[in-house]
Amino acid sequence: MEKNITFEEEKRKEFLYVLFNALFVCTCIVFVLNFLSGALADTVYAKMSPRNNELFHNIFREFLFSASLIVPFIVYSKRSDISVKNIFIPRKKSLLFYIFGTVAVVGVSFPLLFLNKSLVLKLGEFGYVTHDYLPYDFDSPMLNIISMIFICLLSAASNEIVLRGMITERFRRANTGLALILPALIAMGFSGSLIKMPYVFVSSVVLSWVYMKTASVYVTFTAAFVRDLLMYVYFIYGEQLSAYIPVICIAGLAAAVISVAILVLRYGLKTVYPAPRDDDDEYLRLSAKESVSGLLKSFAFWIFVFGSFFTILFFYLSNPTIVGP
Repeated sequence: MEKNITFEEEKRKEFLYVLFNALFVCTCIVFVLNFLSGALADTVYAKMSPRNNELFHNIFREFLFSASLIVPFIVYSKRSDISVKNIFIPRKKSLLFYIFGTVAVVGVSFPLLFLNKSLVLKLGEFGYVTHDYLPYDFDSPMLNIISMIFICLLSAASNEIVLRGMITERFRRANTGLALILPALIAMGFSGSLIKMPYVFVSSVVLSWVYMKTASVYVTFTAAFVRDLLMYVYFIYGEQLSAYIPVICIAGLAAAVISVAILVLRYGLKTVYPAPRDDDDEYLRLSAKESVSGLLKSFAFWIFVFGSFFTILFFYLSNPTIVGP
């Protein structure tokens, strides 16, 4: 016997379909644009005189990546109820979130980076080689500083505008768990690096929680910028710091736990979201079951997952020890 579907149920199914598929279609477009952006940056750089143009290549490459991330989601925002203009209007600010939010994000990132890097490097025992893209390291400290500041500014700004200002803001009205997990999944997929994935995922969850407590993209931008800047410093001076890695990991994790505890004790764990409006489908609240079901039924989500695996397997990992027939 066929089950009759009411108009409200049909509208809810449509809401779920549009909610997930529109989002992940954008992520798939960004995947393609990222490949094209990297190729364009390399082509432009190859046609220029190599003398002192590494700085241009660093910044130009990051600019194209940032643009390829922001543009599709601005188009997405036009078809949803997210106003790009409202992203830059701070609604709630607290110095404690600027300080302890930043410490929590940085503190949790470094232990995860070091731990996972050790695990991934063990793939070398099986003949696998990883291919992380790393910006140029200059002999001039001034060029390194300029490169670090511009790249980290572009990266943090584009990621926070999209992941927090658009995605977290949009999904927190549907389901709090979605607002925490989806931006982290997308950020992890965009990283394209087995070494980066764990710290990107966990720090993104923390950033989304901070955003839902403050409704200010400036707070999360500060934390993301400091995190990216310190990661860049580690890339350049990591060898000199190798003896201090255990201390850095323990101190970072302890600082992260203390910072989160302070914020939770002061402001509570529960996030804040607008009350649902029964007369507007855009503000439907979803249960955990509906959220998971809607996500797994989204065809575009599985395209995104496939794209992430494809990036890792064919562009990030290689095994030169395997000889073909």
